[in-house]
Amino acid sequence: MKINLKNKKFHYTPPENGYPEWNNNPQLFQLNRMDAHATLIPFDTVEEALAGKRNESLHYLSLNGDWKFSFASSPEKRILDFYKLEYDCNGWREITVPGHWQLQGYDYPQYTNIKYPWSNTENISQPYATTVYNPVGSYVKTFEIPKEWNGNPVYINFQGVESAFYVWINGEFVGYSEDSFTPAQFDITPYITEGINKLAVEVYRWSDASWLEDQDFWRLSGIFRDVFLFWTPETHIYDFTVITELDDIYENAELMIKAKVNNYNGEQLKKFSVEAQLYNSKNEAVLCVPFNIENSINSDQYIELKNERELTETVSCQVGFRKFEIKDGLMMINGKRIVFKGVNRHEFSTDKGRAIGYPEMLADIKLMKAFNINAVRTSHYPNNELWYDLCDKFGLYVIDETNLESHGSWNYGAVEEEPSVVPGSKVEWTQAVIDRCNSMYQRDKNHPSILIWSLGNESWGGENFIKMHDYLKEMDPTRLIHYESVSHLRTWEAASDIESHMYTTFEEIETYAKSNPKKPFIYCEYCHAMGNSCGNLKDYWDLFEKYPVLQGGFIWDWIDQAIRTKTYDGIEYLAYGGDFNEPVHDGNFCGNGIIFADRTLSPKIYEVKKCYESVSFQALNIEEGLIKITNQFNFINLIEYDLVWEILKNGECHMKGTCAMDCEPLHSTSVLLNYSIPEAAIGDEYILSLSIQLQSDNSWAKKGHEIAFAQFPIPVSLKKAEQSAVYKSNLEISDKDLDICIQGDDFTVTFNKFTGMLYSYTYKNVPMIKEAPVPNFWRAVTDNDCGNNLQIRCKVWKDASIERKLESFNLISNSDNVEIEVVYQLLAVQNSLCKIKYKITSDGEITISETLLPENELPEIPEIGMMLQMFGDFNHISWYGKGPHENYWDRATGAKIGIYSGIVTEQMVPYLKPQECGNKTDVRWARIKNKDGIGLYISSDSVFELGAIPYTPFELESYDHQYKLPISDKTVLRINYKQMGVGGDDSWGAKTHAKYTLFANKIYEFTYRIKGFTTNFT
Repeated sequence: MKINLKNKKFHYTPPENGYPEWNNNPQLFQLNRMDAHATLIPFDTVEEALAGKRNESLHYLSLNGDWKFSFASSPEKRILDFYKLEYDCNGWREITVPGHWQLQGYDYPQYTNIKYPWSNTENISQPYATTVYNPVGSYVKTFEIPKEWNGNPVYINFQGVESAFYVWINGEFVGYSEDSFTPAQFDITPYITEGINKLAVEVYRWSDASWLEDQDFWRLSGIFRDVFLFWTPETHIYDFTVITELDDIYENAELMIKAKVNNYNGEQLKKFSVEAQLYNSKNEAVLCVPFNIENSINSDQYIELKNERELTETVSCQVGFRKFEIKDGLMMINGKRIVFKGVNRHEFSTDKGRAIGYPEMLADIKLMKAFNINAVRTSHYPNNELWYDLCDKFGLYVIDETNLESHGSWNYGAVEEEPSVVPGSKVEWTQAVIDRCNSMYQRDKNHPSILIWSLGNESWGGENFIKMHDYLKEMDPTRLIHYESVSHLRTWEAASDIESHMYTTFEEIETYAKSNPKKPFIYCEYCHAMGNSCGNLKDYWDLFEKYPVLQGGFIWDWIDQAIRTKTYDGIEYLAYGGDFNEPVHDGNFCGNGIIFADRTLSPKIYEVKKCYESVSFQALNIEEGLIKITNQFNFINLIEYDLVWEILKNGECHMKGTCAMDCEPLHSTSVLLNYSIPEAAIGDEYILSLSIQLQSDNSWAKKGHEIAFAQFPIPVSLKKAEQSAVYKSNLEISDKDLDICIQGDDFTVTFNKFTGMLYSYTYKNVPMIKEAPVPNFWRAVTDNDCGNNLQIRCKVWKDASIERKLESFNLISNSDNVEIEVVYQLLAVQNSLCKIKYKITSDGEITISETLLPENELPEIPEIGMMLQMFGDFNHISWYGKGPHENYWDRATGAKIGIYSGIVTEQMVPYLKPQECGNKTDVRWARIKNKDGIGLYISSDSVFELGAIPYTPFELESYDHQYKLPISDKTVLRINYKQMGVGGDDSWGAKTHAKYTLFANKIYEFTYRIKGFTTNFT
């Protein structure tokens, strides 16, 4: 093989200050790294370029797989000369690349939010890197250059290495790079030989650059993205920029391409030309395809380099013609107001950390599309390059974020720059942060899905952010610049084109909307989805619809970050902060996703889907079937969907049909549904259920997938009520010293006279109750509850659920029933009483009325109702109410009224830390039964809330991981008037909104019925 060595090898000079590049040298962030450029790999044919499968190009050679690896706990313990040709690494263990060494048997993963991970290990200040414990990974890989590459220039590309690394080829130093999340490319042509080549890489867990990488995530290390070689012709397209400009009426477009063509040996290019052509999804040559995320319309473009008429190489990208701008004070996409229905997305896999692959990315984007999410913020670093390809293809708006967060270096409220602040206005950090902006921009500039560049996250302010903003604006005037922290420090207001907030209150953003604002508003983070959360999401969206300047937001966040691991006993579980004995950690604060770490769905995502839907409904005349439908899409007609309607009678389908729609974007239409409702018997309930569904399969969902729904109660005419039969009581009362027994034909009810409790209910000789129903005012605290100290502030209601004193016990025998009235003094809450009245009739039904008389000055009440325990074999539940997933007072919009069934254990929701879960709202009735079809029927004349899981609230609170919960021998029923909402504005202080809170300033009354029943098990 002949390698042209005209390009000289790199001559290394050590830093002048005597420190290595990775320590106390913030201005040294690369050595011999090539200039950043657009994502590209050369192809030999147009067909290959349009297919766009870069890893299948004949110019590409993956170095992923098994590498030799050596671990050292500190720099001084590393093997110094491992990179030399004569050093034999054959005895080393192997490690998988891409991957984190912490997930392959070395070191420990560490989850922290704000704190720098070394803060309890070594007292250092910026820009010094920790040295006491700073692991170093030494990697070695051998490779052979394919003969087909024929002596052409060869490059190596590292897509992501955390956090700093050196590279050697065949014992010679090639270069150095920082910035964990953008590519580092080196020219290795002068270093490679025929036959076997030795690649050596030395990776530092932390460096001075780590002061810029204090993101709220698991701190992991290593070569975690792809590594590959590629070759180019001697003259080749090094970089290209695609710019699309639409005119003022968004009809005519101009396509501009800037191509950088290099000759490897620096020779002048005389006979070369660059040509380009657009193709649509059918591989037909076109002039223009508008970019439209709503139905994923864009085009592929190839660019070819020719030597005279001979094709030498082609490259390609997706192109979308769109104009994103601020116009009339609003962000507009092709002249239409944009609303970001977004999520923040960390790259994460429960098994691979940030070393995620295409399958995880594809799963993410399909779920996002299926659940009406239209935008993603790449929090808080540029993502794997494949993610942007998928966003282009499937259609998502993107905020692409610079790899910059220094949260641990500053405090909220600071108005002057402290010495600890990074990067602030410090000149020694300027080039490093500009480099990070540039690396992101150059790699991702051709993706039409990216609308906004972000300067990073939670890094205070300073002159460096103005410089970053101005740099990106100069490079790319077609996009907007985002930086949230200017909202805390207006000195640097010019760093952001957008007013962006995190977790500010409804009142604050409404005030902003009314203030004649100069900038459009987004929440770059809101609706903190930690544990059982995402309450009051609909209230946000009511505001976004009310005020056009409020243009949506990005939920924090997409996926729980939890690592699948095992106990010493081999029990598999999802680990969070502290489970690896880290010296500094932030517990389960990594569990903020609307999907779980294993990519299964959490109940929260259904509320997101409902609030993010782009079709709304209004019942104009529900009796006649006249419905108004509003199309809130910007670009697509609803004629592409089916309107499926259904009349539910008492929760079951009574009639159904399908109706066509023709509704232009941002318009409304009325449809007349062909149904009639007969006279209804007393107690009958009719509900109209509407569903907008896909007419055919698409790339992210199947035909019939629902994108929007609504339900409306239908007023009905009642049949004349029949005279109810009057039954004479056949009840026998046995009054003993300790208890009172009331017996009917096939049931027995027993009360304890000294506790007032109904401690036994036997039906068909089967005991229904394991533990008596008792007043309950407590739920297992959620993460949000703990964040606002509910467990302390409201503890009296936990105690009141356990400690009570019987004040009176009275029995009244009537002609057709027996009544038991008990009054409790709630010992933990002075001057507060709870009265319970039981009415037993001869058919075995027990009507239970609970009255709570709280003292006025008490804190809010987590829930009001009663709790009883059934035996564990009563493990099948069915109910008529909202479902099928759990739902709450402030998170019930995404649940539908219907009849649902399941297994009691399946009502448990596997939040990282056990907490309140499994609740159902708007319940009309429920049945809990065993395998023989015998069980308990629960009903009420008004809707109520129900929880049925295997544990009490007190048990759930006693364990910090799901796997530690003991095997249960019971079914715990909580039959509630109401439970307070779960909240979700944030998880560190925000309380549940007042309208979803049970205040202790009124009397609460609640009545329900229980009754044994027998039916066939289904």
